[in-house]
Amino acid sequence: MPADFGEALSERELEIVSLVAQGLTNREIAVRVYLSPNTVKVHLRNIFSKTGVASRTELTMLAVKAGWVAVAPTTESAPDVLPHVEDTAEEPALVMSVLSVPPWPRARWIGLTLGLVLLALVLWLPQRPSVGVVGEASAAALVDLPVGEGSSAAFADGTGWREVAPLPVRRARLGLAAFDGKLYAVGGLSAEGASARLDIYDIKADRWSEGASLPMPLANVGAMAIAGRIIVPGGCDSQGVPVTAVHAYVPLTDTWERLADLPEPLCGYALATFDEQLYLFGGWDGQRNRAVALRYDPVGDAWEALPSPYEARAFGAAATFGREIFYVGGYDGAERATCEVFLPDEQIWKSCPALLQPRGGLSLASVGGYIYAIGGGWGGYLGFSERFTPQQQTWGVVETPLVGEWRNLGLVAWETSLFATGGWSGDFLNRTYVFDALPFRVFIPAP
Repeated sequence: MPADFGEALSERELEIVSLVAQGLTNREIAVRVYLSPNTVKVHLRNIFSKTGVASRTELTMLAVKAGWVAVAPTTESAPDVLPHVEDTAEEPALVMSVLSVPPWPRARWIGLTLGLVLLALVLWLPQRPSVGVVGEASAAALVDLPVGEGSSAAFADGTGWREVAPLPVRRARLGLAAFDGKLYAVGGLSAEGASARLDIYDIKADRWSEGASLPMPLANVGAMAIAGRIIVPGGCDSQGVPVTAVHAYVPLTDTWERLADLPEPLCGYALATFDEQLYLFGGWDGQRNRAVALRYDPVGDAWEALPSPYEARAFGAAATFGREIFYVGGYDGAERATCEVFLPDEQIWKSCPALLQPRGGLSLASVGGYIYAIGGGWGGYLGFSERFTPQQQTWGVVETPLVGEWRNLGLVAWETSLFATGGWSGDFLNRTYVFDALPFRVFIPAP
């Protein structure tokens, strides 16, 4: 049976947590505990479901906070970068040691306790929304859907967001995926119309470069990294017509491939991944907004229809948390505050608390034990973004670098940060923002 959130970890699961905290890969853990790598993977899925974390880094930080692993102090200075992990298919974890060591002096324990209390306050206290306004000219939409006229927005200092290198070409309605330390901005709508551009952002170098163009211009499109490729389903072509074509970019060769077509033409949908499969919800088929759910299996290169969500809508957003996929917001003649959850294991839908404000053209990402809903503002003024706490089942306020409207942007989570780029706010945007959801990294080297 699938594990449920809040269940206690078994002794075997705690043992695996301690090995993850030491930076071991699944294969290395399997050797240590005499299990197969697949069995270790199943244990990790259950651990993620029980704890609500979404990555090995988050699990390590939770293990330290909960006291599941012993922290080994050392007099040597901590490294300023994470260590290299040979298995690049797995996320590197923070380095821990579970060896016995001499006790720390009382003063050091007091300092550590105060630091953890401060960290908890930083992570849990809500932030105050900021307001700033500048006006820009409006632009035409690619399809017969509203894009807003004469709306206003501004960059607000002190929001917790910081700017990095801007997207080379201003555009909205693009797809954004993260893979192997890079962001891939695919297609979109610019002042010249639908785009076939692929721009690649190197996170470490803070630099954009251009990759091979899409085989066709596409807007109102999504992108997701899976099985070593960037998959781009459907989208609207240069005439604003939804297509069934599914393209896949191969970073290793800087080339594009064709995959199995969608069962029906769609654009303006929501995307998420779960267990190395791609999930697509909602969208626009050229005539109406749809209540549709599809799953793509990259092994069989095939799409499968799933039970439909409750509401038909386009321009919603999806993100995976534990063993659930959240599908929120959207547009269907008006912005939606709807929150639905799909359970892939049971293949059923359930409801979740509505957003604080209706949001169409928003983006969704999970990081640091929270789900972030960024952007929107199709018909109403937005002064903040939102953050969902799964344990408490509540939405709270998070500051935003752009107020007024900010929709159809690209958003992804990478390690402990959110990356947002492009979008529409009275004009096409090219700014790239970073929000450090876990602003403090803990480096505890082994002795």
